[in-house]
Amino acid sequence: MTIELLHQVGHNSNWNRDSFSKDEVGSGLIYSPVHDPEPRINGFSKKLKETSIFDPQFYLPSSQKPKFKSYDFFPNTILGEQGFNTIDYNTVAYESAKRCVAFQHLHNFKNIIIPARFYEQLNPSYTEQQSELFVNPFIKAIKEQGLLGEKEIYLSVPITSHMVNIQEYKNNILNWLTSYPEIDGIYFICQHDRQTKQIQDSKFLIEYMDVIHSTIEADLKVIVGYTNTESLLYSLCGQDITLTVGAFENTRIFSLDKFIVSDEERRGPKARIYIPKLLNWINFEDAKLIRDYSPDVWSRIYTPTKNAEGAFAATKIPTFNSPILYKHYFQAFSEQLNSLSPLNIQDRFNMLRGWIHESMEFYELIKDIPLQLDKNGNEAHLTSWINAIEIFNKNHL
Repeated sequence: MTIELLHQVGHNSNWNRDSFSKDEVGSGLIYSPVHDPEPRINGFSKKLKETSIFDPQFYLPSSQKPKFKSYDFFPNTILGEQGFNTIDYNTVAYESAKRCVAFQHLHNFKNIIIPARFYEQLNPSYTEQQSELFVNPFIKAIKEQGLLGEKEIYLSVPITSHMVNIQEYKNNILNWLTSYPEIDGIYFICQHDRQTKQIQDSKFLIEYMDVIHSTIEADLKVIVGYTNTESLLYSLCGQDITLTVGAFENTRIFSLDKFIVSDEERRGPKARIYIPKLLNWINFEDAKLIRDYSPDVWSRIYTPTKNAEGAFAATKIPTFNSPILYKHYFQAFSEQLNSLSPLNIQDRFNMLRGWIHESMEFYELIKDIPLQLDKNGNEAHLTSWINAIEIFNKNHL
């Protein structure tokens, strides 16, 4: 009965490595080729890599992001100047798979990850194309390199909220991913487009949790990638499950944006701090207002860590690209999962339900200060969360 935590590594991967190595947060990392070129991967310690996995990130095979070019197995790289297209890639799919499997084996990553392409639209040939271009060539390469049975094999399954909300489509995917006896586990990635940082869609949460639960019931291991704090809810999907924690939002909310070359300059967001008892991130400036003008409320909602204390003690307000607030999140979130991990599923449900109701009460205290939090820091997500776990509990637990 364990919940494992992996770092979804992003732009500043050293933050995650420090958190894992020095603060002992998590059981390993998921390396990201869009952020870490091959020479940098080569420089990481063997000890670090053997506890971690490498996600080849074939989600956008035509991506021209520079760091992908350092990997000779990436679809757009292996096809050279002509660039990626499905017909031509079909002729080199096995060569790409052979190189990618060899790379993962050379670095002795914990598992072998089979990549897959991401489709934003409903594709009636989703499973057939994934099998033809990626799954079958990779399984062939894994067998020929003698790795079957030596390392656990995980299949990447990138989907969207639209896919999981259509029962027939969802069933087709579930039947597909359970059809390969060589596969030990599934690495789920799900895009859920929304206007808020937190998920406020009960139906999506219920349906996605059902997919995860059904997969675990089929005796497959599961890693749930690219999640924000809603991954607490996913702990109800199975006794043993692996969840992820990331720094910048592009490691906590999946989209194709990070794989597209763009000259557009983006304005940095305001710094936020994760408050475990609110089950949310709030503006750091708002946190300081609560601390300074309502110490009683602050004492009830604040969970100190060495990094949070350092942030409040700093002479300048941390910016969004300062590691200190993310390292606080890694530690605080990990401690929440550690509380849930040894419990059976029903007790996890009871604890989560208690946390959500308690969080609602804390938000009322903040309103009474009086202080209004922005749409991404308020309690709007909590009703959807409680509804999701109540219905999931009734249907599955």
